[in-house]
Amino acid sequence: FAVVRYNVGMKNIPDIHDVRHILICRPEGCLGREIASSCCYREIKKASPQTKITVACYAAAYDFCQHNPYVDEVFKLPLGAGLRPNRRWGALLWAALKLRRKNFDLLLDTSGNDFLNWRLFKRMAAGDRVLDSRSSPVQPFGAPQASAAEHEAAVLRLLGVAEPDKSYDLPVLPTARAAVAQILEREQIQKYILLYPGNSLPKNAFRPDVLKELCAALRSLKVSFVLPLAPSCTEKYHDIFKDSKDVFVVKPADIFELFEWVRRAALVVAPDTPVVHIAAGFEKPSLVFYAVSPAHMPDNPKAQALETDKTDVNVFDWWKLESIVAGF
Repeated sequence: FAVVRYNVGMKNIPDIHDVRHILICRPEGCLGREIASSCCYREIKKASPQTKITVACYAAAYDFCQHNPYVDEVFKLPLGAGLRPNRRWGALLWAALKLRRKNFDLLLDTSGNDFLNWRLFKRMAAGDRVLDSRSSPVQPFGAPQASAAEHEAAVLRLLGVAEPDKSYDLPVLPTARAAVAQILEREQIQKYILLYPGNSLPKNAFRPDVLKELCAALRSLKVSFVLPLAPSCTEKYHDIFKDSKDVFVVKPADIFELFEWVRRAALVVAPDTPVVHIAAGFEKPSLVFYAVSPAHMPDNPKAQALETDKTDVNVFDWWKLESIVAGF
């Protein structure tokens, strides 16, 4: 299972079984992608227990990795709003110098980003010991256009893991459990549907009128609704649902309270967002609205997919929705 030397850029990469310290770079900052990759960390540890894993990431992914038992160290990337071409040169190079002192055997980047500032960061952090879509544009690592999941699967195949366990290990913090339990008791909520409006991309977020219609379609299940939202959005949705006594808008203090809201839900309804991955981790019954092929859904035997228009998650077949709801 040795890593094949396809080009000069890979000549210093050791046999993957000899790697003792690996740096995994996650420049997206996306919580959903980090949750999806967490099973890769676990499988690497199972196949090679002596390997130390350091993950370089930021934003919500950084918070999540700090509570991942398979990650030995988390390094915060200085990316702010995200990785962009010709931005954050000084901060990235300074971070790379800090990482270089740790003498990684291998840097693994599954993001597919090819910006010059990012390439220099990786070069300075690990020298020639970089495995990414640029240094290995052919199998076994995967083509540049391949997804992070495909790249990670190729690395696991090198370790002899042909069929990895793709389940997620999500942390349940006592502080988050207590905070959510207090709100549920105060509002006297016994059972609820977690309805997540979506993210900042308009094509991947429910419009207010669609949200109201979704609530109307789901009221046949005779439970309350909880909308967990960022503080900047709560006032807007309080106004939208001010006349709905069965809709509760809540502000999770952090991602771990969001995990707890999902874990306690009777049903999760959401477009393609990190909430879908959280629900999969807890194997919650879910209704997922996908603007791309539902084949990209995380493994969740209790999830039902409703395919939407590719450019707008608000355009879908309401008859199919009613049919799916009848099955819950």
